[in-house]
Amino acid sequence: MLAMRDVGVRVIELRERDRRRNLPTVLGRHVKERAWPLRHLDFTLEAGEAVYVVDLATHRPALFLRLATGLLRPDEGVVELAPRSLLATPPGRKLTRSLSVGQAIRLISGSYGLSDKAIDRRFDEIAEFAGVTKILHKVCDTQSRSTMAQVSFAAATSAPVDLIAFDRSAVVGDKEFRPKCLARLSELKESGKGLIVYSADPRQVRKVADRGLVLDGEATRELSPADFAQLLIDEKAGKVGKGRKRRRRARDHDPDDDDL
Repeated sequence: MLAMRDVGVRVIELRERDRRRNLPTVLGRHVKERAWPLRHLDFTLEAGEAVYVVDLATHRPALFLRLATGLLRPDEGVVELAPRSLLATPPGRKLTRSLSVGQAIRLISGSYGLSDKAIDRRFDEIAEFAGVTKILHKVCDTQSRSTMAQVSFAAATSAPVDLIAFDRSAVVGDKEFRPKCLARLSELKESGKGLIVYSADPRQVRKVADRGLVLDGEATRELSPADFAQLLIDEKAGKVGKGRKRRRRARDHDPDDDDL
């Protein structure tokens, strides 16, 4: 379904310029530097698999999710994309604040690739799953963030795609809605859809994941769900990465970048 071979992504970041004591910084405080948050990455995802992702090097897994869904091209290597993929991200409140909840369902569903006919056919199902059948006429600006997140999740998981990537949006909403999210993720797997999820919740990993992917610069590795969940627990407790810099860019630094 999805395959990445020797993939690398290069970005340009700003770092503090080395300063000599008692001398003015004529050229500014920062200097541009090339960095490789992802490099030499090999990864495959089969139909019906759920892979959870954490990025220890840069804490920016969105780069990987954008690669996996075709929104970002690699600077090195090859990515063979799934036929149809989606990065599920709830819309900002400004986009829907003046709409009714019913109108928001149509807008969000359309942005996730559903046609007008498909929206008409699935509208009641999406509204019922999201738990908003009684407030379809109300303005979104009067509703909570969790309510709109539920609408977005219901629409995304109804989209006609083969792969869905979730950036902190796989389990959302209130306490009653979250178990429904987990059940829906399991249903998607059983139907043959591939799932890539960024989440720091070890309980979610144990219930849904088939394996975990740890992004750590060039030291990418895969773990079992149990080991991956334990890594998340250790990272939250501050036991992962002690004694090292959060961004290890020195080995990738090109001296010529100082002139950028």
